[in-house]
Amino acid sequence: MAHDPGQVPPARVSPRDASDRTLGLISIWQVLRKLCWEIELLNAIPKQIPLGARPQNILHVQDARLYAAINAASTNIALVDWLYHSIRDDRDLIERAKVVLAGIQTDSDMNFMRSLREISTIVNACHQICNANKHFHLRRPQQDFKIMVGEIVLEQSDGTAQLATVAHVVQNGAGQDGRGSVDAMLADSAIWWEDVLSRIGFPGRDLHFPALQV
Repeated sequence: MAHDPGQVPPARVSPRDASDRTLGLISIWQVLRKLCWEIELLNAIPKQIPLGARPQNILHVQDARLYAAINAASTNIALVDWLYHSIRDDRDLIERAKVVLAGIQTDSDMNFMRSLREISTIVNACHQICNANKHFHLRRPQQDFKIMVGEIVLEQSDGTAQLATVAHVVQNGAGQDGRGSVDAMLADSAIWWEDVLSRIGFPGRDLHFPALQV
């Protein structure tokens, strides 16, 4: 379709604050608390379920732990965006972030995400999980990264069997930091984020984590 030189292109829409539709989340510490809740939910889901039996409830379906893991990975990526926009207009926070996260790029949200993925294997793993679950095909997938999911059948002494679903991260070239269970990686993510936000100096931690160890 030919371009009409007389047609005025639509004005670029600038990003706006979305806090009027976050269901009340206004602090990055609240988003971290959401991540902690999701990890607790993951821990509450049975690691084994009876093979071939009708699920007791929604937490006992075969893929329940995988669903919870995807949600926790998604919140990790949300925290990246919240971190970028929480520091972008505060020169002091930007400088502290650059000290805490050596190599972080703050000139744009895309470069911020890209550089943080290089800094943190956890952030990169969560990005890979979320990107793959959001898109049916990936144009430029990271070739040295994959998630392996397996099902283990455990025979019981009474003749019944239990089914366990396990998921592991494999990122070649990242050493031991690039390998391990998805459950452990997500648990570590909450600790990593709490450390990063505390060292940068975001106020409000005690309000959302009173006497609570992340």
